[in-house]
Amino acid sequence: MKINAITMAAPATFSVPKKAVEKNPQVTNPIENRFPKQQTNDGSKAIMNYFFGMQNVPSFKGYPCSTGEFVVKQIDNVPCACCGAEMMNSKEQNEFVAKASKAKGEELANIFAENLHKIRRNERPVARELMERATKYPNQKLSDLADKDMDSRKLYNKENLIVLNNVDKKAQELYGEKNKVSKFVQSQKSLIEKNVRNGFGRGTFLANLKKLTADDQEKSQKVLTEAIELPLNENGVAKVIQKVQASDSVGIARRLIATAVMTTEHIHPKSQGGPNNTENYMGECAECNNNRGSENLNQYWQSTYPNMPSATQKYADYISEQIITGKMGTRYDDYMVDLEKAVESESKDAIDLKVLNPEEIDKARKERGLPDPKPLPVKPKPEKSETKKDETKISGSKKPQGSKKPHGGKKPTRRPNIKK
Repeated sequence: MKINAITMAAPATFSVPKKAVEKNPQVTNPIENRFPKQQTNDGSKAIMNYFFGMQNVPSFKGYPCSTGEFVVKQIDNVPCACCGAEMMNSKEQNEFVAKASKAKGEELANIFAENLHKIRRNERPVARELMERATKYPNQKLSDLADKDMDSRKLYNKENLIVLNNVDKKAQELYGEKNKVSKFVQSQKSLIEKNVRNGFGRGTFLANLKKLTADDQEKSQKVLTEAIELPLNENGVAKVIQKVQASDSVGIARRLIATAVMTTEHIHPKSQGGPNNTENYMGECAECNNNRGSENLNQYWQSTYPNMPSATQKYADYISEQIITGKMGTRYDDYMVDLEKAVESESKDAIDLKVLNPEEIDKARKERGLPDPKPLPVKPKPEKSETKKDETKISGSKKPQGSKKPHGGKKPTRRPNIKK
């Protein structure tokens, strides 16, 4: 049953058709306002609220803030609202880069192994290869390990087989040893093992798998959650290889984890009028955020991340716990209700969240004997520095940075340092 104390049934004779409202040309942001804006006084507004079935319904509008000020970005181990995989915040990212860029041998391999579940789909085949090389060549640093040739096709196929084995294992766990899902997975593995070019494709596989498991949505979401770990495409893996082979150890570590970093996603795209407001924000990894563009959630999750309904619910449950325990301060008790409204609107009700409203959050605190949350400390804005950008830039390229500009101060043309 859907938990939402703020939704009340309107009298049948005065209900407003939802589709008719959404087609109103004046409504540019369906999340911020599903109803046309009208100038009303308090008396007429009260009458309108009664007839529209909104008696005593509080208004949850979030509050304006920049994407960088979105408090969710400060929380550790948040699952992506799109794909469900754990993300890294900026602090975790910097810690990973600092450790991985200095480590060698078994220590480096262990760092990769501990974070492999966070490293994203196109980067993971490369990270897995570097992890194996670190064990084989214990005295070499990360940049030396990346210098050796890498075959994108080989790494892509290898990762696909690993993921398909996990899908098969999950299918047998849910459906029994002999089942139609496992049979289908085996046929796809055969295409990869025979190295049939264009024989296996992520999009086609996910679409067919979704149809094959449609009878039981709960089981389907569990199988699809394993399947979406497939690399996005071979070309993407090749680009990761090209980038790491042109970078030093710091640049390699940063590139491998870049797409796992948490970003603030506009649920209703900013380009289409979505506000910079907590009611329109959710945490997504850089991979999902970058790939979505301005597509609505209904189109997007069905094709690329068909497990998004369960992933968004997982995100909502995790953030609810952070709100209850006071880790998000005093201004987010209504965030879950705003999230529910925004996601359901943008996905055309295809994603049906079950969330806690502010009263239920407060009740959960009292039942656990937890204190009321305290306001989070305000971070001071950094003072403007006179330091030049070149002096503060973190090195990621193997090419040394010159301290002086040759040719009378003119900046020379730089050729890309790409390993062939």
